[in-house]
Amino acid sequence: MRGTEEDEEIERAIQYLVHSFETSGNNPKPVILHSTRVGMDLYDRGYEKPIVISGFLYDLIEDTDVTAVEIRSEFGDDVGNIVAATSFDESIDDYLEQHYDIYERCFELGRPAVVVKAVDILDNSDYYDLEGSEELRKNLIEKMEYFIEHSEPSIGDEDVHRELTDKFTIVKERLGMNPDS
Repeated sequence: MRGTEEDEEIERAIQYLVHSFETSGNNPKPVILHSTRVGMDLYDRGYEKPIVISGFLYDLIEDTDVTAVEIRSEFGDDVGNIVAATSFDESIDDYLEQHYDIYERCFELGRPAVVVKAVDILDNSDYYDLEGSEELRKNLIEKMEYFIEHSEPSIGDEDVHRELTDKFTIVKERLGMNPDS
């Protein structure tokens, strides 16, 4: 059972998320809704407070003017490190390489970052069939498969990994790709 103090800290993170997007958000997609779903999924699964807070804040570095330093100052090193690990390196132009770089930084940081990324992928995968080109859909499947395979040592015994593996099969079927390939 969560305490009032923990819930207040999580609520402060939600307020920080919304304020950051209101003042400097630059993503036309409904990122606040997505980040809220990710954070609440982690909360509902009973993950530790730094993981939950990171789930709410993980898109801030990419989509606002907020920096990892500011997040560390507001929410501590654990949260700042997870958010930094789950954020794009803007110097990498290639779509798949951007994601593989994030994944490798998450794997290096360990379970907390891997869990946040897993829930992010779970939530985003509901929209993979809305993406434009066939090449992009193939890239989405490829990066999802890569993450599932390489995240197994960190979270393979957790429900989120099993759900991600099951979702992968569903997404491939939905996209008309051979689920056994």
